[in-house]
Amino acid sequence: MENEIRYYSDEVHDDFAGTGINTQPLPEDFKYHSKNPLAAIRRFIVYRIIATPATFLYTKLVKRIKYVNKKCMKGYKKQGCFIYGNHTAFVCDAFNPTVLSFPRPAKVMVNEDTTSIKGIRWVVLDAGALPIPSNLHLMSAFNDEIARAIDKKYWVAIYPEAHIWPYYTGLRNFPAVSFRYPVRLDTPVFSYTMTFSKRRHSKKPKITVYVDGPFFADNNLPLKKAQCKLRDEVYAAMKARTDAHSDYEYKYTYVRREEGATSEVAAAHAQPLSDASCAAAQTETSKAFETACAQPSDDDKKQSV
Repeated sequence: MENEIRYYSDEVHDDFAGTGINTQPLPEDFKYHSKNPLAAIRRFIVYRIIATPATFLYTKLVKRIKYVNKKCMKGYKKQGCFIYGNHTAFVCDAFNPTVLSFPRPAKVMVNEDTTSIKGIRWVVLDAGALPIPSNLHLMSAFNDEIARAIDKKYWVAIYPEAHIWPYYTGLRNFPAVSFRYPVRLDTPVFSYTMTFSKRRHSKKPKITVYVDGPFFADNNLPLKKAQCKLRDEVYAAMKARTDAHSDYEYKYTYVRREEGATSEVAAAHAQPLSDASCAAAQTETSKAFETACAQPSDDDKKQSV
């Protein structure tokens, strides 16, 4: 069977998730964290007793994912960290952070469509989803929850490409805006790159996840320049992995709509960000995510007083 051709024109904003979910914004009274002891017990049951074993069974036995260079994370499992991944799968992208962060729990930044399915929002949240709010009133609470997670030694997973392109073999361009968090919180960063190669006796791809890091923010630079430098280091590591190991197109072939043309957005991110493009790059992601990253947390506000 021939692959389906998927045409794209903008690597940053085009989305091929195709979930058909009617996205609902988080309610204004949404709480990112509850101190209710019964809620804590429920979270433990959902995450540790149900989700964690299911994650390992799925990734190891169903998808047979091979994880390479996990040793680079040795010595960092006693603290909170950020981990950045390429966004090329539905279930695997939800499960990989739990595998990589174990025994530390993981939080995964998601769009609001993940929490828009009626009846299972609480399950998704208990399993580690950290929804990016479109409601401006929730931005401060969102940032505070990220800081709280790092302080509690969680690993926070971010997909800077923002949109799912299933089985995409390359690495899409992504902005530096999400790297504000590890810079501001002075937290180590790791990257993981999921690659697809040909199996000898199956049409389904062999999935290999390569881990790189740790990467650290340059504290001698201003915030935005430090973001861009950190982004460039992570991007380079991930790009090297896809270029070297991801070469099997499965189900879909992605083709730029205007062959030979390069959008301004792609051009801005295809190379390391210059000082000028660094500032511009902060606005080339989704409005909700950009606003969330720019919104000061309560701790920031206290420090500025």
